[in-house]
Amino acid sequence: MVDFTTALADCIAVILPALCYLAACGCFLFFAWTLWTWSEPHSRYNHRHIGQPWVPFVSLILCGVFASFPKFLSMADVSAGTNLAVGLTSYAPTTPPNAANGLGATPQASVVDVVTMFQYFFEAFGAACVFWAIMRWRGMVNGRVNGSPTSCAIQFIFGVMCINIVTIATGVVNLFQTGG
Repeated sequence: MVDFTTALADCIAVILPALCYLAACGCFLFFAWTLWTWSEPHSRYNHRHIGQPWVPFVSLILCGVFASFPKFLSMADVSAGTNLAVGLTSYAPTTPPNAANGLGATPQASVVDVVTMFQYFFEAFGAACVFWAIMRWRGMVNGRVNGSPTSCAIQFIFGVMCINIVTIATGVVNLFQTGG
């Protein structure tokens, strides 16, 4: 199972940078196309976003977010209280950890050891969750997706927590050791 989840994490680590750069290009093209169509006299007052002039500029800002997605994730991790630096541009296949020594001296150590074995998957899955939360929020801003911005914020926070899974697991184990 550890080998399989590490292979899934490697797949996400390969696909996510490509999706980030495609999303950055798409956001920039949306920005440029919207401004160009607004400049046309015959379509100026019939455009979909004429009542929301800020929508293309949100896409321009998100273009920068997607183009510098690893730095954005690192800033989110620092805000979450860790110093974990995220890198998506230099891919190196990860070696699955040894699953034979998954049991620790105590049950709490065993939980942290198991979470550490699946850490690569949690980090890649968390980065993908953050990416899709931003994409969903952009869809809501553009009026293409129904939903609540609160759900996007919850998904974003969940993704950041997944990236910092070892810190979260250690904190939860310590909370239960001290009795709250």
